[in-house]
Amino acid sequence: MKRRKNVLSVVAICLAALSLVGCSNSSSSNKSDNNKPKSNQKVKKTNTQKTSFRKSFDKIQVGDVMQQGNGGSTLKDVKNILGQPNSISATEVKGFKVKSYSWTKYGTTIMVQFSHKKAITKTVSGFKWSRNSTKLTLKAFNSIKTGSSYKGLVNTYGEPDGLNENVVLGKKNVTAVYVTGIKAKNAGASASFTFADDKLVSKTETNLK
Repeated sequence: MKRRKNVLSVVAICLAALSLVGCSNSSSSNKSDNNKPKSNQKVKKTNTQKTSFRKSFDKIQVGDVMQQGNGGSTLKDVKNILGQPNSISATEVKGFKVKSYSWTKYGTTIMVQFSHKKAITKTVSGFKWSRNSTKLTLKAFNSIKTGSSYKGLVNTYGEPDGLNENVVLGKKNVTAVYVTGIKAKNAGASASFTFADDKLVSKTETNLK
């Protein structure tokens, strides 16, 4: 029973982190860029920096929440990748304590949650890819079946703009959010896919066309 309560506590914390993915990416898609660099050289440099920061997210390893984060990156590891955090907060749900560290650059935020000094959840939000991949339409969204793989989704539509990843009881959970490369009815459109052990378990869309 105690273990089940711990799992529920962890899920609550992960869901709180996950909400940042959709909200931040959705809100960023509605904002116009009023501070655009004046030269193509500055644009290219900024885009390179944004992409580099986004890809640094992939270097962070998350450990199993129910095994005290075993296998996850340490705070020192993450600081070596991202530098000093912009903010730190602490959360406790039914006795389960978690510290959250956030790094924000170029409008993109990476948040990593730690338990027992190991990373247990990581989230990236606010990033938007420039895509050459197949456009994700409502028809395409509806054709993506439960049980399909995350790798297959990425191979077809490119990497997601927002991503949340955690491991609970040996099961890797991934939620991917797309706000670019989609066919939208209006601003704020998005598509979200949740995977467990690389198999799609749920999906949602807002204003796809």
